[in-house]
Amino acid sequence: MKIAQAQNYGISFGFTPVLPHPGLVGQDTRRILKKRLCQDYIERTALVDQVMGHISRPADEQITLDDNPHSKYAARSELFADEAEKILQCKGSIYLKGKPPRVLVIGATAGIISALTRRGFYVSATDLWPEVVGKELGGVRIKNGKTANARLMKEADLAIITGMTLSNQTLPPLMTSAKAHNTSTMIRAITGRNFGHYYTEHGTDSVISDPSPFLLLPGPATIAIWRRKG
Repeated sequence: MKIAQAQNYGISFGFTPVLPHPGLVGQDTRRILKKRLCQDYIERTALVDQVMGHISRPADEQITLDDNPHSKYAARSELFADEAEKILQCKGSIYLKGKPPRVLVIGATAGIISALTRRGFYVSATDLWPEVVGKELGGVRIKNGKTANARLMKEADLAIITGMTLSNQTLPPLMTSAKAHNTSTMIRAITGRNFGHYYTEHGTDSVISDPSPFLLLPGPATIAIWRRKG
């Protein structure tokens, strides 16, 4: 896995064989983008994320978690379940496709899946990483996103989508599918953590800016939440 991170926490994750470009260190972000000096879309996403951090509106809510790493991980997972309940409550029970409500997690994470299941949601999950596909996380068997996302998106009331879909360029078709099937969306933004304002302005119901991997380090970690207006 490659992690591209700029000063001021513009960050992007992705699977790639390309090593980071040391020549970008210390360069002005605007010059790198203008001259197209990035090696790939992962580096470009990190730099655009840095710019977004300076121009986006503030988050609607910020929550600081300050405990041991295990407790912070569990608390973060519960925040996603809390936000899912809020979104689906606003949506209204008459518009739900199933009972209990169906939540699709794209980019499988055991803690979030477990928290959603405990709240009584019917949870399905997909991933593109072969090491995860077919295994059970949080009590749910992980399906291959390449073959299962289209069907599961159609069936879901809410899709929680990893921000890595931004850097691997699969996010646009996922959002198009969600809109076509009246599926609410939430983005878990590790990659593109400063895109919350942009996402919600373009139809995403909620964005949770996840400070991983720093969430698992000692000390406080702040999670920001953006919500779509209206």
